[in-house]
Amino acid sequence: MIKKIALCCAFLIALSKVVYADEQRNCIARAIYWEARGLSEDGQRAVAEVIWNRVKHPEFPKTPCSVVYQRNRSTCQFSWVCTNARNVRPPNNAAWQTAWRIAGQTPGDLTNGALFFRTKRFAHKWRNLAEIAEVDNHVFFTNRR
Repeated sequence: MIKKIALCCAFLIALSKVVYADEQRNCIARAIYWEARGLSEDGQRAVAEVIWNRVKHPEFPKTPCSVVYQRNRSTCQFSWVCTNARNVRPPNNAAWQTAWRIAGQTPGDLTNGALFFRTKRFAHKWRNLAEIAEVDNHVFFTNRR
């Protein structure tokens, strides 16, 4: 009986880890979809890298979902989070499937450790940030040293 209970508990722990991992992957995939679905796969990977770079950085939350949904006062770190898209489930189309696949990949280093990005069409200068990479129509930044 004790072995059955231990086996059951081990199964539930393993299942909860899978559910947690899928939840975190879903947050990354949603960010990729809403921020970069029109970009190349490298452009989409670069957005995922920013999320992972923030997770590893001491000034940001420690999980992908916490990073994606982080707010500073009324400002969202990812623009779509402050819109109705936050509550819209992406359609199960090719763009979503690409975002989901990329969200499950190990991050590379296309962005040189960037913590921030913006599209090129917004020419706003961030004085406290240094530009360190460009991928497709996104510019990537890190804190000035």
